[in-house]
Amino acid sequence: MPDKPTWYGSIPEALAALEALESPWIDRQMLQTLLGVGRRRAQQLMKPLANRLIGRNLLVERDRLRQFLSATAAGEPAGMEHQRRLRLARQLEQWARTPRLPVEAPARIIQQQLTSLPAGIELTPGRIAVHFTTSREAMEKLLALALAISNDLEGFEVVTESTDAAVQLYRQSYS
Repeated sequence: MPDKPTWYGSIPEALAALEALESPWIDRQMLQTLLGVGRRRAQQLMKPLANRLIGRNLLVERDRLRQFLSATAAGEPAGMEHQRRLRLARQLEQWARTPRLPVEAPARIIQQQLTSLPAGIELTPGRIAVHFTTSREAMEKLLALALAISNDLEGFEVVTESTDAAVQLYRQSYS
């Protein structure tokens, strides 16, 4: 098993110094001073702990750094890994809450119906055709089609699975 890094011996003094600080945020330079480490090592220590980025400078909350140093002093070598996993979980949660649409839905297509699809979208039994000139137009038409399907799933099934006579009857009943 490898020896502990030399900065482990500085942890008690660093914890005491953290208690005396008024600032709730610790930057790389302050961490260098607290632990007596170089620039690169301070960056490596801060990366999994950082809560904030100002410009290109990482900042870590004082309490979070205190918890990490206390866990490290207590012999918890997985402390950094635990912090990294927490940060990853928060990021994944944030991404899951943020819907990603490559194209914004204009208000006119939110209530899109199959009977009023944009020109260039053709639905026939067993076939969907979308004609477009730009990729943006393609995305808008596909979005309109998806919204129309979600607004009238039964109608979509009738149009795409049935005979032409059933499709004509469906279109006449909604016209």
